[in-house]
Amino acid sequence: MNTKLGLLLFLLGWSTGCTTVKNYEMKAAPGPVKAADYPIYVYPEQIRVPRPHEVIGAMSIHDTPFTIFGGSFESELEDLKKQARQVGADAVRLTSVQQPDFLHSKYRVEANLIRFTEAWEKAAWREDDFKNYLREQADRLDPIEGIWQTSDVMRSRIGIIKNDTKPGRDFIAFILRTGNPTWMPGDKKLDLARGERPGVYRGGYFLDDYRRESIAFALRGARTNTFVLQLNDDAFPIIFAKEEQP
Repeated sequence: MNTKLGLLLFLLGWSTGCTTVKNYEMKAAPGPVKAADYPIYVYPEQIRVPRPHEVIGAMSIHDTPFTIFGGSFESELEDLKKQARQVGADAVRLTSVQQPDFLHSKYRVEANLIRFTEAWEKAAWREDDFKNYLREQADRLDPIEGIWQTSDVMRSRIGIIKNDTKPGRDFIAFILRTGNPTWMPGDKKLDLARGERPGVYRGGYFLDDYRRESIAFALRGARTNTFVLQLNDDAFPIIFAKEEQP
């Protein structure tokens, strides 16, 4: 009898050990389902979500007494992202992460699935209209104005134009084209202000997850058609190369 009981417990442990306990609690109406490859940004507990948002659901991933040891934090994140896409969330905000220990065989994760509630700032320029502006204003343009090709993995094309509608800003950089589906044409990518001398610029660069990173760079000498941003999150700098206008 003990042998049969032991076998039953083993089989129960095996059947439940292949998965973890996943609970989802809806907090607000879901949105349209997103594509399986749609980027879902993950914000750790210690990082402030950089955009106004609402919580549309809470999800927890826990183990059981019979869960087999294994798995990884990355696999739990993928489960969170998959659920976020299903309910139309924009991002995941982690609220608790506990590592495996003597009593628990896998990571235990709790998170809020969030939806951004305010539109991102845009520059209302179509590419053809912006090119016409650059041609018409050619004699009055600041050197930073123009179309720039970036070296980032998304191979983005960025337009930069005068815009002082916000305090401390002289220029806005906006998306013309990018491989990242969460960013649309016209979306702001940088805020820039003139620096302490001609050719120097300071401001903020917005990472793919919308966090702002302070930047400073110079255009001078042979580098008037190139500038370089070394961001904290990237091992390699982003090179901006100016496109020649016909």
